[in-house]
Amino acid sequence: MKYSFSLDYYKTFSVVYEARSFSEAARRLYVTQSAISQSVKQLEVILGVQLFVRGKRSVIPTVEADTLYATILPALETIGEAEEKIARLRLLQEGSLCICAADTVAKYYLLPYLKKWNELYPNVRLTVVNRTSTEAFSLLSAGKIDIAFVNSPIPEAKFCQKRCLELHDVFIAGKAYNNLKGKTVTRGELAQYPLIMLETLSNSRKAVDAVFRDDGIVLQPEIELGAHELLVDFARIGLGISCVTREFSDMDGLFEINLDSPLPSRSLELCWIENGQASSTKKRFIELF
Repeated sequence: MKYSFSLDYYKTFSVVYEARSFSEAARRLYVTQSAISQSVKQLEVILGVQLFVRGKRSVIPTVEADTLYATILPALETIGEAEEKIARLRLLQEGSLCICAADTVAKYYLLPYLKKWNELYPNVRLTVVNRTSTEAFSLLSAGKIDIAFVNSPIPEAKFCQKRCLELHDVFIAGKAYNNLKGKTVTRGELAQYPLIMLETLSNSRKAVDAVFRDDGIVLQPEIELGAHELLVDFARIGLGISCVTREFSDMDGLFEINLDSPLPSRSLELCWIENGQASSTKKRFIELF
């Protein structure tokens, strides 16, 4: 047989059963004694049995009450544990968050924020996945990560985004190319030098290629790398002219090539997919930025 009832009836019943008193149950639940009495009475009507023998100052559970209490107690404890767990998640006393960022972004931009997050919410397990922007978009779409830090442009409208930092793509060289220091170079002239660039799948490489392509220039770098820091190292030892992100580069011993038409700026974006109401953890992390 199925009953239509409020869970509050059973919570009230269990407190009365443990307290053996309507007045004490009312005190524990912060309600009136009349409200307690009405809840118990309603439950007795629903079940068709008497649950307590009322006395002047206390109540005595019936056999039916003993049976009911023993049966529902595990369920009430489970519900109580669930409510406590939800409260801990809401207060960020536990939980998890998976973010994605390229190594360079994590090193030059994200570290202070991760430090602050860990100080504020040490019990939230934080996972950091290192991937390119293109890979990050795929992971977001598949629901395998919560948040990604990616280079613009953003490929699809389904991604929510928050701008974090303006980025500038520049070409740098070491002393092997000192003859270019202080000179202004056209994009066409630059394309004739041995270039070192990121792999074609990276968002920053795609953006630079697109700018040169608009000028009718197809860049054909001699060296393509998967790690941004190697671009700087390779330029420093004179293997060519590297295209790097200024904000993420250690320019010690290097100089920027002066282009007659600087490349347009891009941005570092914090991205996520809004599937209904964002979790407290994800929402609070986004608020850091």
